Amino acid sequence: MDNPVYYENFEWENLNISQLKDKVSKILSIIPDNVNSIIDVGSGNGIITNELHKKYNVTAVDRSKKALSFVKAKKIQADCSNIPIENNSFDMVFSSELLEHLEKNTFYKTLNELKRLTKKYLFITVPNDENLRKTDIQCPECKFIYNRAYHLRNFKAKDFKICFKDFKIIYSETFGKKVRYYNPLISKIKQKISPAKSWIPYYWTPKNNRQTMCPKCEHKFVYEYKFNIFSFACDMLNILISHKKPYWLFVLLEKN
Repeated sequence: MDNPVYYENFEWENLNISQLKDKVSKILSIIPDNVNSIIDVGSGNGIITNELHKKYNVTAVDRSKKALSFVKAKKIQADCSNIPIENNSFDMVFSSELLEHLEKNTFYKTLNELKRLTKKYLFITVPNDENLRKTDIQCPECKFIYNRAYHLRNFKAKDFKICFKDFKIIYSETFGKKVRYYNPLISKIKQKISPAKSWIPYYWTPKNNRQTMCPKCEHKFVYEYKFNIFSFACDMLNILISHKKPYWLFVLLEKN
């Protein structure tokens, strides 16, 4: 979440291990045997961090004081683009669902921090090649259209070869619940002919999970789905031609 106000006030207490149990088990199975120390960059409330802490020497880094209050391991409140720790301090740098939230300057600074801190491994999880426009919504106050999860970029496995040129990919896998891909061409047509408030993901979103804050004007509102025939037609066409794929991408890299 690139919006600092929303991020700090997020209801961290509502996220728990039961929601990510399968993901955590998969992460633990991928970590190399020679890893002892881990830094979790962008740890949030420590759902994954606290599980890693049961087996490894873990340090959590997050910018939110509230989120870190739930972390049971060692913790540092810091921005992911400027972490006050010496070079090569950990066997593995871990980061889960962080990179997709970062604007350009923060993103590249964070990549440098991840590379700087690790002795040997980088382990990163991100959404798997998502269409960022699939979950766009519009602020009723300033009319700004933004990604509901505040995602700013998407990733395929090959992107990590570009982001981390001094590392080699030793493991990559897609994992998790399968979600429907949204065809980019249909998405573009849909953007032109129908309002974002009519987009299909919000028809299925539970009413108690429709609270959001505009990242531009910080207006808080509850997002309601409103039927639109053109939007519905695009969604039905997409269902006919697009496949489902696992939601997450896991990538483990080793320093050359």
